Amino acid sequence: MSAEQSSYNWRIAGLSVSFLLLLMLLIYHETVLHLIGLWNDLEHGAYGHGYLILAVSAYLILSNRRALSSLPPCPSYLALLAVFAVSVFWMLAVLVDVLMLQTVSLLLFILSIVWAMLGNQVTRKLLFPILFIGFAIPIWDSLIPVLQDLSADVVFRLIRILGIPAFQQGNEIVLPAGTLSVTEGCSGLRYLLPGMALGALYGHLNYATSRARVIVFLIASGAAVLANILRIFIVVYVGYTTDMQHPFIKDHLALGWYLFGGMVIILLVVDTLLYRHYQPPEIESVAEDNNSLVTNCGKGKLQQMSIFVVTAVLLSTGPAAAYWVSHQSSSENMQVEIELPSGAGGWKGPIDSDNDWMPEYRGAIARKQAYKKGDKRIDLYIGHYPQQKQGKELIFYLNRIGNQDIWHSRNSKGSLGQTNDREVLEHLLQKGREQRLVWYWYPST
Repeated sequence: MSAEQSSYNWRIAGLSVSFLLLLMLLIYHETVLHLIGLWNDLEHGAYGHGYLILAVSAYLILSNRRALSSLPPCPSYLALLAVFAVSVFWMLAVLVDVLMLQTVSLLLFILSIVWAMLGNQVTRKLLFPILFIGFAIPIWDSLIPVLQDLSADVVFRLIRILGIPAFQQGNEIVLPAGTLSVTEGCSGLRYLLPGMALGALYGHLNYATSRARVIVFLIASGAAVLANILRIFIVVYVGYTTDMQHPFIKDHLALGWYLFGGMVIILLVVDTLLYRHYQPPEIESVAEDNNSLVTNCGKGKLQQMSIFVVTAVLLSTGPAAAYWVSHQSSSENMQVEIELPSGAGGWKGPIDSDNDWMPEYRGAIARKQAYKKGDKRIDLYIGHYPQQKQGKELIFYLNRIGNQDIWHSRNSKGSLGQTNDREVLEHLLQKGREQRLVWYWYPST
């Protein structure tokens, strides 16, 4: 095959993959928006590195373009089964309402689209850059309870070795001056994920054997866990020595990043001082010899076009099937009248509310009114879901307890206890100097 023909084939293949990826982003935009929301949550989330992961993946693909250019892009019929399987997988994830599995589907779609349009040989070359995106997918949240228990147990044993008077209640460490809790945010997942990503990337770029790469990955992951344990230990120790008055008690997130960065630097220095298994220089010549074993695609333009069209159709299978299933028992014209309770105990209402606070629950039939008693005032909001479907459901990542552009979250104090088998939660919102305290709960029926 001439260089000109190879370049032409790659241009067509690149355009095909690009179009299918854009189609995927459009069809599955709600799942994509959920993932972007996780990446944008830098304050509370553990996936704020998502954009960086995408950039690194793109860099790995571009840096490998010379080796890729020697391979013929050859669409695969077998990959069409993978595209269909992922579409069904996404549909099932939607029907059982598991967002994590829906985001996993995006990664599997990328892999199956590349396989369908570029073939086996090219996909093998791109396997690591594509799977690397997995470090930005929320499949790691199941590690949070394990990391919480590990961190709390190790820190408690360390402070007891130092003779600090304390006792442990689950994931809480009780000191004489107060209690410190190892919450989900303190589990260390926000440090572990970058650690795993750095370990995988560094091993892939600098080591030749799978064994060495796995060792580097495990060391980097262990260092991230250790950094978080050290962070919690320092917070507990200064909490004991300062009677809970040290600034670290309220703001200790940055401390973890300092420790994490320090450990990464130490590992890099140690690595440069030790013997490393670099790829042998003859590996390129071996690769060039293997190029002679690469066969031409053998598929004509009509076959390639048919695979492209079928892939595009199969991408739409999951959403179409999910829409059909969810609307079998649809009652779009259902009329629901929400009746608010009358005021009691001196409270007058319900009356019209005259403020701009309004929860945002997409798809809910909602009503909001106010009650007054002297100079006291409360607003009652009720959102009812006679039916739920994708993007219009009670548990949805875009739902907010207050209109976010106006009322900004200041503090979430968590559970206030159980009332009639319902857990009552408390949230503090702020607009300028005005504050609003919100109590809310989700009825089970």
